[in-house]
Amino acid sequence: MILRIGFEKVGYEYNAREILANSIAKYLLNKARSGTFKNDPIVLFVDEAHQYLNKSLKDDQLNYMELNAFDQIAKECRKYGLFLCIATQMPRDIPVGTLSQMGTFIVHRLINFYDKEAIASACSSANSGILSFLPVLGEGEAILTGVDIPMPVSIKIIEPEIRPDSRTPLFKINR
Repeated sequence: MILRIGFEKVGYEYNAREILANSIAKYLLNKARSGTFKNDPIVLFVDEAHQYLNKSLKDDQLNYMELNAFDQIAKECRKYGLFLCIATQMPRDIPVGTLSQMGTFIVHRLINFYDKEAIASACSSANSGILSFLPVLGEGEAILTGVDIPMPVSIKIIEPEIRPDSRTPLFKINR
């Protein structure tokens, strides 16, 4: 069974997306701690994870509240049967503690120095040779690396039958 929760119709005002995502993660965290997923494990996939992880809110009295449910899931929930899989274009914006708990990485093209360093510090098998290869990866190409993979592997993702529209709009020049 797959349950997809999309936030495309949730506004950006008042940190609604971040609060909603953290609330769902906190709910799943509590369910996991109570043993709900022990015999029937689940994987929580978070796309565009940099939008939801490593966030905090400030109220009118300047009190801060950390939205850290995903971080807690990454650090403690494998033993409870709740696994976290994140996808992001900006690994530098993911908390170091969360990244260090990820066992496997599928790394697509990264150009930014800080993004490459985030992967290098989180993944012991990401040596300088692999990191220097990341900026030249093409569309659909990635490096598969992680704890259970003795040597990083270059992979090519097969194009889906129903292709998402993720093209960058082109500017038209009127002359």
